[in-house]
Amino acid sequence: MRTADAEGVARGQDLDWRSVEWPRVRRAVYEVQQRYAYSYSATVFAVRQRLMMVPREQHGSQRLLDHRLTVSGAEQAVLTWKDDVFGNPLCWVRAARVPEQMVFEARFRVERVASASCRPGVTLGRAWDDGIFLEPTALTAPNAALRSVAESLRHGPGGQLELAERVHAWAAQAITYQVGVTGVQTPAAMALHLGKGVCQDYAHIMLVVLRLVGIPARYVSGHLLGEGAPHAWVEALVDDANDAGVPEAVALDPTHHRRAGLNYITVAVGRDYADVSPTSGTFTGPATGRLAASKQASIAELVYDDGAVAWPPPTSEESAA
Repeated sequence: MRTADAEGVARGQDLDWRSVEWPRVRRAVYEVQQRYAYSYSATVFAVRQRLMMVPREQHGSQRLLDHRLTVSGAEQAVLTWKDDVFGNPLCWVRAARVPEQMVFEARFRVERVASASCRPGVTLGRAWDDGIFLEPTALTAPNAALRSVAESLRHGPGGQLELAERVHAWAAQAITYQVGVTGVQTPAAMALHLGKGVCQDYAHIMLVVLRLVGIPARYVSGHLLGEGAPHAWVEALVDDANDAGVPEAVALDPTHHRRAGLNYITVAVGRDYADVSPTSGTFTGPATGRLAASKQASIAELVYDDGAVAWPPPTSEESAA
């Protein structure tokens, strides 16, 4: 899949996601285009960039159909692909010289089919079994306030699924959504203290409490239809999410206080934002850099549970037939 060429993302017309009857959707195909442009005040050298912009081939009910990742503006650029410890596809870019600007552009298509939850595969299951998603990180280290919350939520009716839902409900109201107060390096405890933040803060706060009550949980980075920036949510591994008694990863979005449905597109999973940052890197030279980003996610195909094709619309020839 590393060399597959994605079909064009641009269309003369896109389906408005708000008009979709999401509970009736059986299958959806999405096209995503994401672009990062680094502009430098002077020529830079020995550029080393880490990109996490393309999903894995299979993640629960999501399947990668095709993709393309391009790098422009860099001299002697070499791209190397390697999966990280969580199974996320990583692209390492090495460039000898960048005179003015370096642009990374990822285009991919993914398919999602209706599923009650996102069930981990064999590879993902090994990561869960290692217990790594129960351990705190620099961004999800608990303080006294978070420990007190966890203790208050631990005791209640039901099993692990109900406990995860209680944590989810608490995290959804723990802070107020506001851009510019926190950054990607703000720990959960600080975001809670400030009382304001964005999607990664909601996710980090929820991760802390889930792990404190003994529920393995991971940070999910991806895209949500209708939002101009990448989004973040949480997957919690619970023992009683289904009748089969098989542990499942239930996807929960504390920013919007809802289950993550078919209109969510997963790119990467990790312990926190630091594991799944879409772009990071280094260079040498007496220059300053400025980053600009853009993203577009659209519906390419949509089929309802009765087999009715909601998108794309029929061509004039198909309508005539």
